[in-house]
Amino acid sequence: MRIQCNLCEVAVAKVLCCADEAALCLACDQKVHDANMLVSEHHRLPLSSSYQMPKCDICQETPGFFFCLEDRALLCRKCDVAIHTVNSLVSGHHRYLLTGVEVDTETKN
Repeated sequence: MRIQCNLCEVAVAKVLCCADEAALCLACDQKVHDANMLVSEHHRLPLSSSYQMPKCDICQETPGFFFCLEDRALLCRKCDVAIHTVNSLVSGHHRYLLTGVEVDTETKN
């Protein structure tokens, strides 16, 4: 899954600027961070789209796209629906969509 650039909203994001909390394509990253000395110091992390999605914790067959905070589980759509529609207690669990984009550990200045 790819993340769209937060600035131009057209190109694929290649870096994540921690200070701006923005995913940017290379052209927008250069435009924003070449503007002045202060913003040129922002730490940016490269994004990689070659990441393999981990398998669902329940069925272990299909990629997991949802993380349930209360269950601490990674779930595919089928298992997420099966588990979180059982009753009102579990339907209120906080679940987050995974983007499948890996953040590199190296910073880019």
